Amino acid sequence: MDNLQDRQNSDNKSTFPVHFVRREELHAQDEQAWTDKGNAAAQRGDYEAAADAFDQAVAINPNDARARYNLALAQQYLGETELAVAGYRRAIDLDPQLIDAYINLGNLYGELGLYEESLETFQQALELEPENDELYLNVGDAYRAQNLFQDAIQAYRQALILNHDNHAAADNLLDVRERVNDQWRRLMEQEKRVDADPADPTRYAELASIYLDMRRYDDALSLTNQMRMLNPEGRSAYDMLAVVYEQMGERDQAADIYAQIVEIDPQDAEAWEHLGTWRSLQGDSEAAIDAYAHSVQLDPMRITSRFSLAEAYLEAERYDEALTVYQGLIERGESLLQDDDIAAAYAGLADTYNSLGRSNDAIDASKTLLGRFEDDPEGYYQLAIAYEALGRFDDAIENYQNAIDTDPLNGEYYSDLAAILCKVKRYEEGLEYVQQAIAMDPTLIAAYEILAQIYEETGRHEEAQVALGQVNTLKSASEE
Repeated sequence: MDNLQDRQNSDNKSTFPVHFVRREELHAQDEQAWTDKGNAAAQRGDYEAAADAFDQAVAINPNDARARYNLALAQQYLGETELAVAGYRRAIDLDPQLIDAYINLGNLYGELGLYEESLETFQQALELEPENDELYLNVGDAYRAQNLFQDAIQAYRQALILNHDNHAAADNLLDVRERVNDQWRRLMEQEKRVDADPADPTRYAELASIYLDMRRYDDALSLTNQMRMLNPEGRSAYDMLAVVYEQMGERDQAADIYAQIVEIDPQDAEAWEHLGTWRSLQGDSEAAIDAYAHSVQLDPMRITSRFSLAEAYLEAERYDEALTVYQGLIERGESLLQDDDIAAAYAGLADTYNSLGRSNDAIDASKTLLGRFEDDPEGYYQLAIAYEALGRFDDAIENYQNAIDTDPLNGEYYSDLAAILCKVKRYEEGLEYVQQAIAMDPTLIAAYEILAQIYEETGRHEEAQVALGQVNTLKSASEE
């Protein structure tokens, strides 16, 4: 995907000074002054000063979408990618017509490898500007990054229909064509290998893998059926079938296939772990626990299964068992775990202590985690939960904020901070954070509940009813 700054500076479109435009109508003279200072700093290339100025403009008028956008763009140029994402999301929430915010947000999602979110953002922008060839270029790039080549081709073609001189679209279309041709060459070569020995199931598996790369799921499924006919008792067909269903996201079929695999080979710890994953996705936590426990019993050194088992215990509210697993992971320590695993084990331990109401133990675990990994957001988050349970609200608020600072993309952090701010009657601050939570995750039911509570407490009863209506809508959708 093209670099965002390069894209903005190409063809004299959307350069930094052009994006930081002055608004004709401002709610306060001071806001205009800070906006002017930010624009001037951006013109000089001093993006830190620009960010500071735009931050002041946001503080004066938190509901100004353009001020939010300007701050996010300055943060983007400073490399503060996640803060910029959060800012663009809030700007769009305030002004759903702010097309520049969609474009920059989509590109940032691409830089973070969040290609589905990138694609969704560009599609939303296209609803606003369906004749924008640059947006179709961005959509094509997002499809290309996911190897969805036919969709990418259609997007690049549309960009060229709208603007025949869009050279980036033409170049990227050529690149995708080469990739598609390469896939077809591989496909034909493997077809010949199958023809040379049609009794060899492994050759069908390799061919099915190519079909999966091409998103031709029906063809891949057909080949797995041929493999099963050739070797009904063999594993290879079931393994390939599991891969196909996993890639398709068919959780029930994937779970059924892994259940068959562990019947064929009950000593396969990895297959038991996969079965646990899909049982969990089905919402069958007890079956997931049984599968993960089998995996751990077969291979006690299988760390991923141990973490999955602990998380499944937490989800099932079997806290004492979760605690035992996390303590066991920590006891193994340096000899077995990588740094990320150690951090996750302490975070899980703190989470379990909080769930058990053992707040002081949760504080100790969180502080141990933060002592080793200073910027771990989950450490701050669990510490905040523990402080809140003890009634130490100022400490809780500080650590919720720390969690947000280290992970600005987690909507739950904003929502929980808003809840405690509401508890201490700091409603305006709580409103700001809960609105940011909703901007980050519009499906977060708890955030709408907090929003309704804040509106009710501040006498905005009609808005409270609207928020409660959204709660009911989301709950109904979740049940369906």
